[in-house]
Amino acid sequence: MPVKPAQPEAGLNEAQKRALERGMRERLAALRREIAQALRQSGRPEVSSLANHLEETDDEAVADLENAIEIAAIERDVVELRELEAALARLKTPEYGICVDCGAGIPFARLEVQPAALRCVRCQSLIERTHSVPGVGPKL
Repeated sequence: MPVKPAQPEAGLNEAQKRALERGMRERLAALRREIAQALRQSGRPEVSSLANHLEETDDEAVADLENAIEIAAIERDVVELRELEAALARLKTPEYGICVDCGAGIPFARLEVQPAALRCVRCQSLIERTHSVPGVGPKL
């Protein structure tokens, strides 16, 4: 027998939506500044950043690691930027704030912390438990 989706909680009110939108726009602006600054500082990340680290460390392995960390940080920011842009577009739809898995309303408190959240805490926890890679991340 198929599981019936939970009924959504009361939707977000207009003040909550405005607060979420304001927070998302502020974070988007900050991410754009951080990404632009990181790219300006490194020029071509794969070349100039590595050269800078080689001069600072005089150790190619350490320089490679530092370069990889910088690139990963930029990639993480780009992913967050894309998620927030998608969330901002969803905010104007009835689907925003509704769990994509169970159909329950996502509490405002969760959306304040993670405005791009697609799932309620219960469903997100289930996804993380069932899709984690053994040996990676914290040990339970």
